[in-house]
Amino acid sequence: MSSNIIVPLLLLPVLFILYRSFRSRRGGPLPPGPKGLPFVGLLFEFKAWATSSKPKWKRYCEMSEKYNSDVVSFQVLGDRTVVLNSVKATTDLLEKRSSIYSDRPPLHMVDGLMGWTFDINHMRYNDKWRLHRKTFHQYFQPRSVPQYYPFERTAVTALFPKLLEKPDDLRAHIKTLASSLVLRVTYGFTTEEENEYFVALVDRAFGTILDVGGRGNYLVDYFPLLKSIPTWLPGAAFKRKALRWREYSQELRDGPWKMIRKSHAEGTAVHCFATENMDKFSGEMDEMEEIIRNCSASAYLAGSDTTVGLILSSILLLMYYPEVQKRAQAEIDAVIGDSRLPDHSDRERIPYTAAIITEALRIYPIGRLSFPHYTTEDDIYEGHFIPKGTAVLGNIWAILHDESIYPDPYKFDPERFVEGEGRTVQPHPKTWAFGFGRRICPGRWFALDTAYLTIACILATCHIKCALDENGNEIPAKLEYTQGLINHPKPYRARFVPRSAKALNLMKQGFEH
Repeated sequence: MSSNIIVPLLLLPVLFILYRSFRSRRGGPLPPGPKGLPFVGLLFEFKAWATSSKPKWKRYCEMSEKYNSDVVSFQVLGDRTVVLNSVKATTDLLEKRSSIYSDRPPLHMVDGLMGWTFDINHMRYNDKWRLHRKTFHQYFQPRSVPQYYPFERTAVTALFPKLLEKPDDLRAHIKTLASSLVLRVTYGFTTEEENEYFVALVDRAFGTILDVGGRGNYLVDYFPLLKSIPTWLPGAAFKRKALRWREYSQELRDGPWKMIRKSHAEGTAVHCFATENMDKFSGEMDEMEEIIRNCSASAYLAGSDTTVGLILSSILLLMYYPEVQKRAQAEIDAVIGDSRLPDHSDRERIPYTAAIITEALRIYPIGRLSFPHYTTEDDIYEGHFIPKGTAVLGNIWAILHDESIYPDPYKFDPERFVEGEGRTVQPHPKTWAFGFGRRICPGRWFALDTAYLTIACILATCHIKCALDENGNEIPAKLEYTQGLINHPKPYRARFVPRSAKALNLMKQGFEH
């Protein structure tokens, strides 16, 4: 290749970095933060953080302490990120200025190459996203969720025998509960074969996102021109990998949709989110089919994983803190008795039990950092310049462990959310745990309802105990969690011992008696 071509090609990335660095400095002082090396910024540190024992959300808190600012920033290859480590900052920017802070950054690896542009959470902030959001929200807002209560009761009833017969497969059982519930609500699927297939599908597809590990772990996110290089070139392994993974995301999007479209056309489909929208927009399907398909896949993807993490956390914490478990069981016994299972209508009457899920969400939030927002205009905040095209993260973990909001934040204490004499109820973590502003998770009410019913019914019927080793000794519970994009407990074992013969009978009958 001629040197007349090679030299400009080599200079392009350097010029691109210089342009972005200059652009980010043109409006005044940036939020404070580590400078890093010339040109590359914190590239090497950022890569090291991905495998470090100290997670990013804690590093961002340390930055705030070091620079005495709840808004900090850094750059990698000219690409700037701002982190908001307080309620005030997230409220001021992501809520009050949401008109310019609600976009998503271009995710060239995940969206451009792996094909995740159908997911509402990934969509850019525009009219297309608004139409998707409106369609989704109508079916998952608080007043709509009660229509799904019968399905939640069915899912909990199906869970009970699995907990008794194969407790070591707890994670798989909870995943089946959450996924089967979302599949029923979204696509109307009810058979075990359908559920098993699509549970495996979402695991495989979402696993590719976890493997990527977030924005910026591949150079193509900084240099989008790399998307166009041939797959046979040395150094193009990322593209070959992305195109393989793309098959999973497209199957997740299209597989269930093709099945429900076929059964709907044949008149055999069960009423669900997808069919109701197909009927509602029967004369506009050329325009609406993509939106209904994307909303269905987004619900299926997001709903199952959030619910799984919250239920598994709650069970682990109840096993680790038996005194909390005993108090909740005493409350259920006193209010509901032992002749039926707790239901959604009981939630206000068993506040301590309900607060267990709330406190689990606070102390171990499903996402420790928000999905990145992206500025569509230049902005000034407290004297600092935030350029257009900046990725903005809300540090959920920092907020939910802020001593000024939650005294003794590392203590698991459901009582902080229960009214009592001389005690002020602390803010519900759902305000921040599910994201911010116009990008907050629209399915949060559904996830919280499912987690509440599952945990309340387990507590009403079972003692949650540590598993036994080969010698019959209890294996101590450990509060160990993953450090990736999604916060789940590391695999653990538990036992579910019926509290009485009457409780065992309730587990066998479920909500069907």
